[in-house]
Amino acid sequence: MAVTLKDIAERAGVTTATVSMVINNKPNISEATKKRVLAIASELNYYPNIIARGLATKRSNAIGVIVPNLASGFIMRIMEGIKNTLRNASYTVILFDTIGQGMDEFKLFQRVVYEGRVDGVIVITASSTEEELSLFKKEKIPCVLVAKQSNNLDSIYVNNKTGSYDAVKYLINKGHQNIALITINRRNLNIEERIEGYKDALKEKGLPFTQDLIFEVTSDSITDGVHIANKILSRGQEGGKRPTAVFSPVGDMTAIGMIMEFKKRGMKVPDDIAVVGYDDVPAAVVVEPALTTVRQPKLEMGDMAINLIIDKIEKRDETIVQRELPAKFIIRESA
Repeated sequence: MAVTLKDIAERAGVTTATVSMVINNKPNISEATKKRVLAIASELNYYPNIIARGLATKRSNAIGVIVPNLASGFIMRIMEGIKNTLRNASYTVILFDTIGQGMDEFKLFQRVVYEGRVDGVIVITASSTEEELSLFKKEKIPCVLVAKQSNNLDSIYVNNKTGSYDAVKYLINKGHQNIALITINRRNLNIEERIEGYKDALKEKGLPFTQDLIFEVTSDSITDGVHIANKILSRGQEGGKRPTAVFSPVGDMTAIGMIMEFKKRGMKVPDDIAVVGYDDVPAAVVVEPALTTVRQPKLEMGDMAINLIIDKIEKRDETIVQRELPAKFIIRESA
């Protein structure tokens, strides 16, 4: 049988109202009483009835987290930051991913909003337009965007342009002039900003931006990296000018796939071809040679996002918060 507030109150020698105030972290309760009630609640394995509490407070005490792909190392690290911080909060997370749910992002937004299961939403690496994202504001659902900047919603993001610029400038300073660029075959504002950084670095050094050096993937994956590595090597065999370096702003997994295939084909990285990734996922230090990359502060982004969304839910403050975090260029062995 489930433990009730009355059970705790009888053991603690206080009223059920006092127990409720302690459980809900209300003021005007002495520290001694608070400690006694919480100790007994823990001893009895008490869990608040979330549904009952929701009926009383008109809250679900749940936060929705919407992601495009749970398999992404970048997203997994942000989720780790969310999870670490959530341990100290009385909220649960309901996870939605567009691939797993088999629907496009905006339809998933509509489902999350109109089902009424969550008090607020964190959206990681959204590809939706400002108009589509305005659904949350229109329906008065607190929303924090992670890895995307918005003028209309709270956002936590990295300066992608500067991170990319630093990586390409480094390669140019190492003597590389033919630097391949990996892009993705779908709309992604983060990657578009990174491409701008690539172009800025070339322009500063008087190097042309040419379509011949652009290679497109469908996702940030080892499989796509292997495929692109073969395309790059085929270009050299066909008499074209093979790149001496590759920059993968789509992510580290593509870069890792390229390193694996280059090595398999007898190439030395970075002597024959240098490779630079983006994100600094855990696998970046495992691959040989270790991957030179641009680090995004993923744990911090997750921590900030969960703190901000809880603050928005509880205070209902409509002031838009924008927090830009710096990217950091990490030099290892692949470039």
